[in-house]
Amino acid sequence: FFEKSNTPSFSRESVIMQELHLSPENELQLQSFLRFAKLKRDQHVRETLMVIRDFQKEKLQPGEMYNHQEAVALFEEMKEEVRALVDKEIQHAYHTNGLLIKLLISQAEASGVKIAVDTNSLENEVLLRQVAKSELEALGKKPADFATSKPQIVVPAPENSAEHAKQIKQLQEEKAGMQERMQQLQEQVTSVMRERTALNDTINSLKDQLAAASSSQEATQAGSSSSLAKLQEDFKNLSMQAEDASKESRKQYEEMEKTLNEHRGMLNQARRDAATHQQALKDTEAQLQAARDSMEGKLQESVQFQQLRKLMQAKTVEVKELRAKLNKYEPQDIPSADE
Repeated sequence: FFEKSNTPSFSRESVIMQELHLSPENELQLQSFLRFAKLKRDQHVRETLMVIRDFQKEKLQPGEMYNHQEAVALFEEMKEEVRALVDKEIQHAYHTNGLLIKLLISQAEASGVKIAVDTNSLENEVLLRQVAKSELEALGKKPADFATSKPQIVVPAPENSAEHAKQIKQLQEEKAGMQERMQQLQEQVTSVMRERTALNDTINSLKDQLAAASSSQEATQAGSSSSLAKLQEDFKNLSMQAEDASKESRKQYEEMEKTLNEHRGMLNQARRDAATHQQALKDTEAQLQAARDSMEGKLQESVQFQQLRKLMQAKTVEVKELRAKLNKYEPQDIPSADE
């Protein structure tokens, strides 16, 4: 269980109960993990039973008698094997839970959210019963119900130039993905239109065949009327099939065009967001440069800096005068400060 570090000041129990009321998407993610944990738990039980069966097959022979000391030794040996296996499986289970917590905390840090682990709530019977209920619901669902769930990660607004750049990169990646999807939709629309054109060509060809058969009917015997009727019936059936196929292709085309327009809108929004973040990054850099220029100007104009400069100039003059006086008396013994 996690609780945000900036939770308002009210009772811990009410915070816990609120945190367990998840949205349908997050509840499905919880059930997916519980289903995974139940399958792993069943696997561990099977492995433990297999160790006991193997021990029984190797150590116990049918028809043999064992005294108390031998029976105790056999049980001790089996106990050590079972203990080692159970300890290994339990350690793996806890490490799995620890990895899950680490992943959640890592995602929270990447999103700028601070969360804390409250281990005191892990033995709360009310909360444990709610988790058990979620596990029963998860086991009653089909695996396909969990395969379609895709969690959405909410990225907060960037606060500095580095996060601006990261956000822009992410938007660019989303833009590339939507462009690829748009290209696929366009190819699908083109394929449907080609099929529709081929179907129209088939209908026109059948119309030509029917016209030719009608022309030749006048010159043939009366017995050929049955073949003409059959040809007309075939044409009628094909026309109905062509009409149904045309309606279906039109419906698919409209759906694909609707999806294409939606992706275009998303792409345009992503472009606008990217432009906004780029402008914000430029404004931030300009403010930073202005702050640097302002600091340098203030340093040059400060009273302390001007006094220090005058003091250095005065000291330089005094050093030159002292050096000139010393050079009159001992010019070879006292080296220059520049040396």
